[in-house]
Amino acid sequence: MSIFEYDHFDSPLKVGDDNPHMQECIFCRNKLEVFSIDDYWDVDLKEIYNFHQLGKSWCYEEGMDEEMWELDLSRYSCEVFFHHCNKCGWWRIIKDVTVSAKVSQLWQFFYGTAGLLKKLDLHNVDAPINEISKYLLAKYEARFSLHPKLFEDVTGQVFKNLGYETIVTGYSNDGGIDVILEKEGKQIGVQVKRYKNKIKVDQIRELTGALFLSGIPKGIFITTSDFQSGANKTIKKSHDRGLPIELINSKRFYDILKLTTESKIDKENIRNKLESALKNKLHSYNWENPMNSL
Repeated sequence: MSIFEYDHFDSPLKVGDDNPHMQECIFCRNKLEVFSIDDYWDVDLKEIYNFHQLGKSWCYEEGMDEEMWELDLSRYSCEVFFHHCNKCGWWRIIKDVTVSAKVSQLWQFFYGTAGLLKKLDLHNVDAPINEISKYLLAKYEARFSLHPKLFEDVTGQVFKNLGYETIVTGYSNDGGIDVILEKEGKQIGVQVKRYKNKIKVDQIRELTGALFLSGIPKGIFITTSDFQSGANKTIKKSHDRGLPIELINSKRFYDILKLTTESKIDKENIRNKLESALKNKLHSYNWENPMNSL
């Protein structure tokens, strides 16, 4: 399931996308995959002409010959591209309209539409974890509003994608180990804390005690914030006593989440997915480029 549905879109500028040349997702900063699609949208040459005239003073300031500024609206070409983030799933359509000037110059104008982030109930513990993971990639600040059990489930999914067998022990077991990982017969106990404040040293010691009582030889402490000073010294002491603990703060967890999350798209079936978008006009980026002289 996607958090950017193909019938839920708006003007790129309203979504927060103001640069048609940008090659990164505006939500998770992943590199966008780009491919050509058929052009189903009409060109509004009058709109292009009117927008172009707004910048005429720039032509004179740059000392450009007026004939290189004035458009020949009978000579233009169009290309349409679909941009897709294969991590959080954000998408956009960009139509590049290239219009010739009267002499020796080409001008580019950009139109498009972009996917809107779907609203999710972050307290619904039955929400699909795949959707929650993608939502966190797109809007990581929402982690503090996420139900603690959902964050535990996301953590379990992340490590499952890394090749571990995972058991989420349950939100009710908040004082101990929240997720148990197993790979090649070795277990790791994971403590998950959805906190805004930094994790205290005493909380790391509590994990050490829970590992000892459970007979689990290694631990991981994951937080949506960071760790107080003294945390590294505490885990060194734990390591020296035979109970190694790895600390994963908010930034590092996001990087792991991004690494293990994937949004695939069926390129061959893209026209059917965009049926709603095909019925709507593309919006101007309010952006034009003079290209190299002919």
